[in-house]
Amino acid sequence: MDTNRMHESERQAREWLLHLTSGRATREDGEAFRRWCLENEQHAAAFARTRRMWEELGPAVTSHRKNLGRSDRPTSRHAVRMTRRRFVLTAISASVAAVVVARFGGDLLVPVADASTLRTAVGEQRRVEVTRGVVVEMNTSTDIALRRSGDAVTGMRLRRGEAVVHIDPLVGQPFVVELADARLSSSPGTAFAVRCDDDAGSVTCLDGRTVLSRGSANTLVKPSQQVDFSEEGVSPAVAVNPDHALAWRRRVLIYDNLPLSDVVADINRYRPGRIVITDAALGARRVHARFTLDQMADVPTLIQDAYGAHATHLPGGWVLLS
Repeated sequence: MDTNRMHESERQAREWLLHLTSGRATREDGEAFRRWCLENEQHAAAFARTRRMWEELGPAVTSHRKNLGRSDRPTSRHAVRMTRRRFVLTAISASVAAVVVARFGGDLLVPVADASTLRTAVGEQRRVEVTRGVVVEMNTSTDIALRRSGDAVTGMRLRRGEAVVHIDPLVGQPFVVELADARLSSSPGTAFAVRCDDDAGSVTCLDGRTVLSRGSANTLVKPSQQVDFSEEGVSPAVAVNPDHALAWRRRVLIYDNLPLSDVVADINRYRPGRIVITDAALGARRVHARFTLDQMADVPTLIQDAYGAHATHLPGGWVLLS
């Protein structure tokens, strides 16, 4: 084995561990980490060693604190003898804990920034009447900018997340919804769901008729139909069961024959931190599952029990499954 490559893998593994537990890691970071683990066996092995080192940290720190607690006088700089590894790991733990408290102690309640912005935090759902006759149900981690003409709200832009828009039959003015590089035009009495992830999105019609406009192309979406779009184009409308597709409105998530990696990616929207699958075979397993939003904290344990996965719990809600 190339010693230089092994040392480089170890260095990168330590950097990944510190970043994943820093409280600053994003969904994209989680995906990048998963790809890094799958690049070659050295990466996965290096992280496994680093992970085991981290797991040893808990008992070591607890023991050290107990030893300190036995003394009734201040400890001098030389009184406590620690190995170099334990000292380094303890310092890492303290700094990570401070970052996690700062990050997750306040970010769980995201306020409305101003009269033109609506947001929900991780795991939060809201129902808002944005203007007379237009009600928006917002799912977790959703960011909406309201469009105005004078004092009147005339539309909205879904910048991130998922929402259901209800337009009362008596609404007289058009209400336009934008997401990514597309826009939706709907008549009064229409209800539809929209979801936006980066440059991709989807539209699910519940009542009435909705038209998705993207460039010069217009796509009609009828009740119980869904249309997806991305940089690759717009997919044909497909029939969906709204009760399943939008079960989050009942605080339920339903997955029918999906890869576990896709299920985890969706569940990550509902909980702080991330669940990261580091094993390709585990991520490819097909899943039929039903979770309530009250079970989000237990999902890693449920996956561990169902598939025999190994779960490593890190600060800030991060869990590594292998």
